[in-house]
Amino acid sequence: MALTADIDEPPHAAAASTESASGLGFGLEPELEDVRKAWITLITNEAYVAGLLTLHRTLVSLSSYPLIAMTTSSLSSASQDLITSASIPVIQVDHLTPSQGQHGGFDPSFSRFDDAWTKLQVFGLEQFETLILIDSDMIFLKEMDELFEYELPARDWVGAAPACVCNPLKLAHYPKDWIPANCAYRHQTPYTALSEPPIPSTAPDSPRTSHLLNSGLVILHPSKTTLQQIVHHLNTSPTIAKVQFADQDVMAEVFRARWKPLPWWCNALKTLRAVHQDVWRDEEVRLIHYILDKPWHRRPAHLAPHVSITDLPPTPITASNGPLGRHFGDESDKPIRRPLPAGLLDAVRSTDKSQESLTDYQDVHGWWWIVYEDLLDDYKAVGDERWKLIDRHVKR
Repeated sequence: MALTADIDEPPHAAAASTESASGLGFGLEPELEDVRKAWITLITNEAYVAGLLTLHRTLVSLSSYPLIAMTTSSLSSASQDLITSASIPVIQVDHLTPSQGQHGGFDPSFSRFDDAWTKLQVFGLEQFETLILIDSDMIFLKEMDELFEYELPARDWVGAAPACVCNPLKLAHYPKDWIPANCAYRHQTPYTALSEPPIPSTAPDSPRTSHLLNSGLVILHPSKTTLQQIVHHLNTSPTIAKVQFADQDVMAEVFRARWKPLPWWCNALKTLRAVHQDVWRDEEVRLIHYILDKPWHRRPAHLAPHVSITDLPPTPITASNGPLGRHFGDESDKPIRRPLPAGLLDAVRSTDKSQESLTDYQDVHGWWWIVYEDLLDDYKAVGDERWKLIDRHVKR
């Protein structure tokens, strides 16, 4: 299908409430017409629903801003119902692909990018002032709402962490200039401040790799003009034929000289734990990004068997178990954030700090499972059998 810039307007959510339609109490149901800033993610595949809901479970504990899900018609109605019942507003967008003949399709090892072009639709949602695009294969470990107040040089700029171009596995299908000497993370430290990473040089002799970003987290100010520029680039640029990372490569090209790099901890690629051990610190991670193999493909063997407490209700929200969250309705009745799942931060602190393997990340995958099993307990505690739908694509 040829790329189009048409985007449906967001539906109006129900009045603000501290409980979802299922009674699970995951968070508020914000009225989108009053929301100017939000996290947003794309989900087109029901295999990622477990990832999205696990991400959301941590977000409601650490952020005052809502999470919105962009979806397409490829996502089943059952999956969309699961998402909305967890108080995640849904915005329907059209599927995007470059025009016919522009791109020959992805190598089988990159097939996961077939739908990733559609992430670019986020730039057309100009009913919002600021959006932070995040992937669904992530979980929050610390708050970082300060990103919503981060000032980019201009409204047509984006903020994102750099791509890691080390290619430690020496994969032949990766670009030839993806080598450690060209990696931007050589210039970061465990404690790099938000404003510290420099804007890449625009000099003609600057390395191509210095302009590459990772699109797992992108700060942006939506504009249909910007989306039209992206559409034009997708449909006319000769570089699209060689794109390997879909939306990520397109953003790097369109926003060359309009990209402000962010610190590693904003979008902590799990592979940095092995490849950039001098930079990575477990306790500094704000948002971990489970790139490549997903944690829901296998439960780590080192985790103790999960004991499901189904005879107790979800953790109650009280004045003693969390700071005030943002309220999208009556300011006289502000809700309280739920705490993070029990044991998550203890697990982060106690995880073996050595990461010798370049391919085995089961230690940090265990963090995801702590959140996920807490999520399923919420459903089971209220007798909601839809936990089985969420669990359908999760392997043990």
